[in-house]
Amino acid sequence: MLTERFPDGPKIRLPGTDRARDPAATLAMAGRAARKVGVTRVADITRLDTVGIPTFQAIRPASRTLAVSQGKGVTPELAKLSAVMESIELWHVEQALPAAVTAPPREVAGRLGYDVHALVPAAPSLLHDGLPLDWLTGMSLEDGSPTLVPRDTVALTLERGTGWNPPLFFASSNGLAGGNTRVEATLHALYEVIERDAVTAAVTGGRPSGGVRVDPGTSGSPIVDELCATMARARVRLEVRHLPSPTGLPCFLARITCDDYPPSFFGFGCHLSSEIALTRAITESAQARLAYVSGARDDLRADFNDGVPRQGRPEPPREAAGPVPVLRAHDTLAEDLEDAVKRAAVAFGHPPLVVDLTREEVGVPVVKVVAPGARVCPEVM
Repeated sequence: MLTERFPDGPKIRLPGTDRARDPAATLAMAGRAARKVGVTRVADITRLDTVGIPTFQAIRPASRTLAVSQGKGVTPELAKLSAVMESIELWHVEQALPAAVTAPPREVAGRLGYDVHALVPAAPSLLHDGLPLDWLTGMSLEDGSPTLVPRDTVALTLERGTGWNPPLFFASSNGLAGGNTRVEATLHALYEVIERDAVTAAVTGGRPSGGVRVDPGTSGSPIVDELCATMARARVRLEVRHLPSPTGLPCFLARITCDDYPPSFFGFGCHLSSEIALTRAITESAQARLAYVSGARDDLRADFNDGVPRQGRPEPPREAAGPVPVLRAHDTLAEDLEDAVKRAAVAFGHPPLVVDLTREEVGVPVVKVVAPGARVCPEVM
């Protein structure tokens, strides 16, 4: 069983998240690692906006991807931790990842346990079964068996490589996560993969705000209620939708708008716990808005305001909001992971895979989860 391969103790339940250790201990670990990976400053940008949901930025000037990483949370401590951890995670996929094997897919097919063509391709992609690929050593999350994962699905850098680098797979940070333990990191990474699959289905289905509208006030969560009240005090309109996922896990989309700053900003969240999934979606929508208020992120879209209704134009009528579907997580992170893996394996037609990127000199467990059959597109990154 997966829980036997990943021994884990009881989880610590925190506002809007579950962790293996308390925030102070996690921040101490992340703080030591941040200095080693080149984080030079951590900024509290919460008060740049009127909403007041804690949002932080971690600055890493020598980054090969994004120099500015953002984090959000119900408390300033958790938001700071989120920002620092994102920067640490990105550092790990920017580093050189030596190939375990270089071979075309047809020569290593017996070692994979999945169809390499089930991985999200680049557009266009030159992948074929006779093309030599660099492979990293990974593991199936279903039974722990060893496997190989194309390095191009894990490594991420904006630096230009030398020689011929044909487009093969869609490169992104999807499924990249760190944590106090490998269990925690792997679980958070898999949640992100499941979330992005559900959001991609909504986006590519022609309805960017698809799903079923729900009333977050029906969740029965004091934390969610307070987040909704925070939005209301700032005169920010909040709309929440439940996005269908083939895994059956709660996946939510939060959309916020207001008259003073008309563009729509979106946040997403997925978790075994409906409360945590909702919390993530709502706090992420505030984080997305602050990204544009601060103007410091490297990946801001110049056209994000295109097509936005002028201030004061009434919005179209919306359907009535239904109740939030309630699901609760287990007592340990390992049990949560086992549940999520089983659901993902059935939903995607392949067991999800994990590549351990942990560097002993940094001291933070970091992994990349790759799920053959799961969907992701540039619009949701």
